[in-house]
Amino acid sequence: MSDSGKILMGMIGILAGFFIWAGAANSQTSYPEQDSIASIIPKEPGWNAPSYRGWEVMSVNGMISTFYDLDLDGALDYMVIRKVVRKASSEEVAIDQAIEIARYDKLSVYLSNPVIYFANKYPMFYCLGVDFRRNCQKIWADIQEDGLNGNEVAYSLSTPKLPVR
Repeated sequence: MSDSGKILMGMIGILAGFFIWAGAANSQTSYPEQDSIASIIPKEPGWNAPSYRGWEVMSVNGMISTFYDLDLDGALDYMVIRKVVRKASSEEVAIDQAIEIARYDKLSVYLSNPVIYFANKYPMFYCLGVDFRRNCQKIWADIQEDGLNGNEVAYSLSTPKLPVR
């Protein structure tokens, strides 16, 4: 092999090594940020946890909020908000049927009379620091509604910049 061929091969090797290093460095810097977001937002305890305090249909059409008292001090401090997918009449659908429908469609079900609400399984908004008016101090949006996995984005009502899919 000629000297120019050796130089060319050496440069290709150096460039390949650089791109492999840059890719590894980029992936290492992005994961801690995602992990830190997911670790800040508490996992939703669920309705059978002692911190569960109830739910309500929000004044924003098509949304349901679920409330929790995570530190059990008597004050609400955590709320998740889901989109309502559909509704049914409690006169037409029995409770056990509603639960089975929700399981089959992988939805959350909220039972009331006269309306049964079916909402997405995972929340769209996670709110930490709920005050007495049920406003949030810190809000994260999960546009993909795929659960806590690090793709949640800090959200502000004054500057909403949600990634639209």
